[in-house]
Amino acid sequence: MLSEMEKRILRILSQNLLLTKSELARKLDKDEYDGTHASVSKLMELGYIEEVESLGTCLVITQKGMRALRGE
Repeated sequence: MLSEMEKRILRILSQNLLLTKSELARKLDKDEYDGTHASVSKLMELGYIEEVESLGTCLVITQKGMRALRGE
């Protein structure tokens, strides 16, 4: 079961597709990224998001993450 913060992260990534960790933190209205670190780590372990290199390290949502967001 995903927490509200994890669902919010998936929603943001599904809308933007490619975000740096600092951009994600700003969209979550957090001053620092480390407040969301545990949620991001869990989503990565579940295979819902991945890190990619594109002008720095960015986060992307996977197909598995999109299905989880839709509730399939």
